[in-house]
Amino acid sequence: MFAVVYPGLDKLNIMQLSSPQSAILSAVVFNALIIVALVPLALKGVRYRPSSADSMLRRNLGIYGLGGLVAPFIGIKIIDMVISLVPGLN
Repeated sequence: MFAVVYPGLDKLNIMQLSSPQSAILSAVVFNALIIVALVPLALKGVRYRPSSADSMLRRNLGIYGLGGLVAPFIGIKIIDMVISLVPGLN
């Protein structure tokens, strides 16, 4: 948002999003979709599997930790690309 005033800040746009407005809208839409998708998972819970604490921690960090870091970047970028195609939203 401050890249107009401080052109050097444009280097921080690592995802190359279209505009500040589409970036904010993409993040809001992504969060709304994720909340709706995760509520049933939270209510259902996960199936218990007997295993060691080490293997359970490794599995959960791999699924939820790595997924929690990667999925927002991919999801927000895809939503931003769709928003930039719709006239009037950009």
